Amino acid sequence: MSALENMRGRAVALLLLLGAIMLVWFGAAHPYLEALSNARHRLEAASAQLQIYQRAVARGKVAHTGKNDALDALLLPGESAAAAAAYLQQRMGEIAADSGALLLSFELLPVTNTGDAPLKAVTGRIRVTANTQSLRALLHAVESHRPLLLLDNLFVRARSDQDSVPGGHLDVQMDVSGFRQAAE
Repeated sequence: MSALENMRGRAVALLLLLGAIMLVWFGAAHPYLEALSNARHRLEAASAQLQIYQRAVARGKVAHTGKNDALDALLLPGESAAAAAAYLQQRMGEIAADSGALLLSFELLPVTNTGDAPLKAVTGRIRVTANTQSLRALLHAVESHRPLLLLDNLFVRARSDQDSVPGGHLDVQMDVSGFRQAAE
């Protein structure tokens, strides 16, 4: 009987040891490794987001040599209203494409400020079709764009299922304004 009790004691000790190992693994080691993995994924996502921001900053930089570099960085390039409007139209097409929206139209609105102000507004009305994520990306890109662009008269509506225009489920219309230096 002593050998049987000795064997039973060893089996119980082995089971207790396995239970203690499992308790340590699932109670401390596994949650710690899971937290490390989550932290690594968050760090990789933050690094990817930082790279996106760095690319956007590099794309938005314009070389200026004038004495008002701080102001020039916020203004539309171009010596004339037509050149500034062409730049605004081109940039809005690029921003829409980068965000995943489909630019349907760009309409240049008439100039409303004809006084002797030092800055002249150039305003265009754009119409895009987008989904929710691409609309968010489009709005963020326009708001954070340099030269400075201002949004006005934003109109968003759901599109009909019978609509034959490709794109997202939202029809978006907005006025986008930029400013240029008034001619001397």
